Amino acid sequence: MERDPYFIEGDADTIIDQLSLLPDQRKKYRLIVTSPPYYKHRKYGDDVRELGRESSDSAFVKRLITLLAKCRSLLRDDGSLWVVIGDSRRNYGKLLIPHRLTAGLVKEGYILREDIIWYKRNYIASGSHVNFSQAYEYVLFFSKRANCFTNMDLIRTKGNEAREGRNKVPPLNMIQFGPVLPDKKKIAHVMEKITKWTSAPAKETLPSTSEIARAYGYDPEKYCPTCYRKFKRHATRNRIGDHKHYPIFAVCNLRGKNPGNVWDIATKAHHGNEHFAIFPEELVERIVKFATQQGDWVMDPFSGRGTTGIICRKLKRRFVGIDLYPYNISLSRRNIKNVSAYD
Repeated sequence: MERDPYFIEGDADTIIDQLSLLPDQRKKYRLIVTSPPYYKHRKYGDDVRELGRESSDSAFVKRLITLLAKCRSLLRDDGSLWVVIGDSRRNYGKLLIPHRLTAGLVKEGYILREDIIWYKRNYIASGSHVNFSQAYEYVLFFSKRANCFTNMDLIRTKGNEAREGRNKVPPLNMIQFGPVLPDKKKIAHVMEKITKWTSAPAKETLPSTSEIARAYGYDPEKYCPTCYRKFKRHATRNRIGDHKHYPIFAVCNLRGKNPGNVWDIATKAHHGNEHFAIFPEELVERIVKFATQQGDWVMDPFSGRGTTGIICRKLKRRFVGIDLYPYNISLSRRNIKNVSAYD
């Protein structure tokens, strides 16, 4: 399998147009992920075609929507588009660029799957006397079709409630990693009692949480390896329908919890003359793991220093990067050349 990065130098608008005409490029990529230049934030070079220099925020948003809409033909039917983008401010007011971009891409046929908040724990304090410091950016996750490839198991979190101080880490011998001899008859009996139960006083009572846990094959006194709660605490009561209470056994996925849609990831400082708007590798790695598998093609239309390519190299994905400036292409090749693939 080819693992070397492949870069195309030039304006992303033009290159995406050209790629869209090639039969071998259409429906090639399972993931397109990028952090485009933000409107009026900084200049990366002297080329007037550089995104972010448009005369108005409307022109910027329109251009970005048009470009990313063209990318849709390059995505596989189960592919996804991820855009990391921040807002801009003019005359004290926010321009709502991520929101306008989202609305525009949905009109172009994408499905908005998630708007994730990237909390930058080491954000730079604002020098403004009236505005809050900008501590987050958006990570917008779009799919081409409803049936989108995902691999949640690779990015699940384990024991995070213990790390946050809500639950202590139990001894290893008190952790149960899966059900042991679930009893179908007991489960049926539990469900029958639940179904027949009403809020009116009755002889028949709801099954205890321990009874529910045992029926499903879990020792009520042992702990879930994901959240470190006792299994008898997983047999909880949810309010459903006309205010009736039903006990539901809601054990966590034993591989871990689904991550939330607020990602706490520090920004990455540049070194020397490196590209000065660096995509954190931890952020990109989480996206690539979730949205692709080994051997898949990944594209970044604004590849910068090549962070997406670095992660693709590590994770054995195939990569195409586009950048306007030859220096960034050279820097990316050097950065990726020094990376070894994970075993």
